[in-house]
Amino acid sequence: MEELGYRLAEARKNCEMTQAQVAEKLNITTQSISSWECGNAIPDTEKIPEIAELYKVTTDWLLSGKQPSEKIQEVTSNLSDRLFNEERMTTYVGAYCNAMHLYQTKRALAFAKEKHYGVSRKPGHGHEQVPYINHPLLMTCHALALGLEEDNLLSACLLHDVCEDCEVEHEELPVNEETREAVRILSKPKGFHKTEKEYSAYYDGISRNRIALMVKLLDRCNNVSGMASCFTDEHMAAYIKETQNYIHPLIEKARIDYPQYANQLFLIRYHMNSVLETIRQQMYSKY
Repeated sequence: MEELGYRLAEARKNCEMTQAQVAEKLNITTQSISSWECGNAIPDTEKIPEIAELYKVTTDWLLSGKQPSEKIQEVTSNLSDRLFNEERMTTYVGAYCNAMHLYQTKRALAFAKEKHYGVSRKPGHGHEQVPYINHPLLMTCHALALGLEEDNLLSACLLHDVCEDCEVEHEELPVNEETREAVRILSKPKGFHKTEKEYSAYYDGISRNRIALMVKLLDRCNNVSGMASCFTDEHMAAYIKETQNYIHPLIEKARIDYPQYANQLFLIRYHMNSVLETIRQQMYSKY
């Protein structure tokens, strides 16, 4: 938090703005600005893009201190608001791979597109079918937006469902052994019956692998974001319970074991909890 506070203060001073001026533009108190810059508090998630725009910096720089290359800035500046468009996301990820020399992720992108070709996610409540590749692409874009640029992690995001859904053996994956192992751990075994014992064993394996753990959290964040449009109430209730029982402990373990992901974990947890609380309230009001 201290590093984030330092960047917030530096960006404000570069814009030649006082804390009071920033507070007025963001419609918050001067004390909040001071608390952020001293490292005593973190801005709410929805304020991060607003702050970045005001200071004329990127959200990546605010959260991680990393400034994207000019090539990446050019790609992201040309993206439409419909980031979930598969062609746009493929272009974004491909350009990022080229700019940052993420050769394994680039191979994983081509492999995932080939294996998921023609497969759509089940629509719900009258919504149109969405190509399945949308899901791993969106996860990968989410990871990049959070400043997660590790080749193995991004590759695992793209491939995490390939073995389970496309009958691909782990040995066929065009990645190194570390990434193959993460994908193997993330793939539920054949005959998985969703019993408490099987769930406990599955999530225990994930908790012991850094890459698998972070990919699972991104996966759940993505699924939680879209479940209101395609899950029945019963499915949502079960998913919320599973998230409470297994995903929240994963976040806590990651927070302790991998402090380098503190900013990313904060945003993932904040987003998931906000969505889940909204859904809980909607379900409660219906019954």
